[in-house]
Amino acid sequence: MADKDVLGKADALLRRHSLPLPGSGSDTGGVPVLTELIEPQGAESADLAQALFERVMKEVEGRLAVDLERRLAQHIVGQVHAAVASAISDLHQELANAIGDAIKQELERRKVK
Repeated sequence: MADKDVLGKADALLRRHSLPLPGSGSDTGGVPVLTELIEPQGAESADLAQALFERVMKEVEGRLAVDLERRLAQHIVGQVHAAVASAISDLHQELANAIGDAIKQELERRKVK
């Protein structure tokens, strides 16, 4: 008999604290529900919303611009250094040839005199 009492009490406790089945009433099972409709305040509210939007966008754009410039500079510096080194390497032989040709022409010019 004591087992039935304990099981009955446990069953009653579970029923009391369980979530209701969907569509079984207005209890939301502890989930907050909006019960009031909020009416817009009119043009004043729209102006405030627009002003806040513009202020937030200006702040975000400013922060993004600074961060973007910093990241771009970090990324581009390496590429610029590599491009300059490559150009110097490519031009090195051309410069050597041009200097050699200039010296050769000058020596030939001096022999002619």
